[in-house]
Amino acid sequence: MAETKYLYLVAIPFQLDELASAESVSLTGVAPNEFGITISDTCVDTRRGAFLKSCSEVHFETSSIAELYKNIQAANLYADEFRVSVVKKPRSLDLDSMALAREIGSMVAGKPNLSAPQVVFLTVITAEKIWFGKVLSEADGMWVKFNQRPHVTSSSLPARLALALVNIISSPGEHLLDPCCGTGTIVMSAAQYGMKASGYDINPRMVGATTKNLSHFGLHANVQLNDARTIQGKFDAIATDLPYGISLVKDATATLDILANLRTCAPKVGFIDIRDISQQLADLGYRIESIIPVPKLRLIRRVYITSAEDQ
Repeated sequence: MAETKYLYLVAIPFQLDELASAESVSLTGVAPNEFGITISDTCVDTRRGAFLKSCSEVHFETSSIAELYKNIQAANLYADEFRVSVVKKPRSLDLDSMALAREIGSMVAGKPNLSAPQVVFLTVITAEKIWFGKVLSEADGMWVKFNQRPHVTSSSLPARLALALVNIISSPGEHLLDPCCGTGTIVMSAAQYGMKASGYDINPRMVGATTKNLSHFGLHANVQLNDARTIQGKFDAIATDLPYGISLVKDATATLDILANLRTCAPKVGFIDIRDISQQLADLGYRIESIIPVPKLRLIRRVYITSAEDQ
């Protein structure tokens, strides 16, 4: 019996291809191809996807539409309240998507429902291959709502970046700490998708902002006033946007103290910074797994995915 395959559609926004790829690899074990298609043996709930848009169980993989029709007819598919969706990769592919969807729909027994389907059959077509299957999950897009949180600052982390980092560094059920939580973007993402979330900050205003933002979305986390340079405790993962500002010398010193203190607090750590801190991380005993560039206007944020060498 052939092993079940799963097809993921991955959004790859301009200049964010490395971040989108890193999320796909972390969740599915496989990077997307140039069309944003990932084929994996792993089934993942993509409701929490930042860039992963959907997961479908692959029923057939063919090389022609005629073969696709033959397989669908032989399968005797039945579903009530169903819809057929067709995705072309690239969109410029010379094919009538609507006509193909109608033809496939005519081969499925049951009652269609185009506006609010209970079952979605997905056909993904490239110049070389065609995949057909049933959609199992789709991204819920909560990061868009998190970007509209009531309390935010000019330096607050974009919610999509925060969610991608959470997905790369941790899994549901794990305890994730953001020791410099600011307005709580990372903490909200972790709390929304099944992690035990803790958010600390040295600034009482930021602790208040995180608490209020969590409350606004009905989420719960351990939020407290604390200094990342002196935090004690053990966590499954740490994810944070390191503080930086006007006084680069002062901030650099504070960053080094934060990095030194956090090294033994968790086996997996994801840092975000606009500075190159790779040497500091290496000197402190972090193993750098990857450095992911994330452009921000004229600046480039760097996402450092690390592990502690002695954990």
